[in-house]
Amino acid sequence: MKRNTGDPTQNTMAGTRCTASDRFATNEAMSTIPSTRSKPSGTDRVWKWIDQSDNPEIIPETWADNGAREDAAADEERYFAVEARAGLQLEYNTNDRGQATGVPNRERPAIQTLFVTADGGRAVVIESQAAGNGDSVRPLSDWAAVISRPEGHGDTVDADARDAYRAVVRDLYPEEVEA
Repeated sequence: MKRNTGDPTQNTMAGTRCTASDRFATNEAMSTIPSTRSKPSGTDRVWKWIDQSDNPEIIPETWADNGAREDAAADEERYFAVEARAGLQLEYNTNDRGQATGVPNRERPAIQTLFVTADGGRAVVIESQAAGNGDSVRPLSDWAAVISRPEGHGDTVDADARDAYRAVVRDLYPEEVEA
C-alpha cells in the first residue's frame, strides 16, 4: 500500500474527504456492529471499530482484482473500493440501553473500506473482518471490491475530491468503468 506523498492519484486522498469518509479519516472512528455469534441467554454483544492506522491507503490492485463483485439491479448503482484503513473490532457486552459496557470480550482484525461511484460523486464506508499477522492486514475471501447500493445512496463527495477518486477507480477497475 502506498503512503500519502501529495499526488492524489497515486496515494491516499488525505486532504480531500467526503462526508462518508470523515468518519473514515479520523483516528477516533468507532461504530457498532451487532454480533452474529451465539450468546448466553440475556447477554447482548456489539462490535466496536477501533482505528489503528494513520491514514487510509489506496487498496492494492490484487484486492481490486480478486474481490467479489455484486451485480447492480436497475434501480441500483455500483460502488468501487478505493481506500482502506486497518483496525480492530472489539466485542463488548451491552447494557439494557444497548450501549457497550466493561472491557472487550475478544478482538478481531478488521478493515474499513471506502467505496465510491465510478464518477466519484457518492461514497460509502463499509467495515468488514480481515486477516492479519501484526504488520499487515488483508480482507477475507468474501470481501467485495464492487458493491451495489440504491441510486443516491451514500454521501456526496466534495467536488475537489471527485476527480482524484474517479482516477483511482479508472486505474483499479479499467474493464468495469467507461472511459
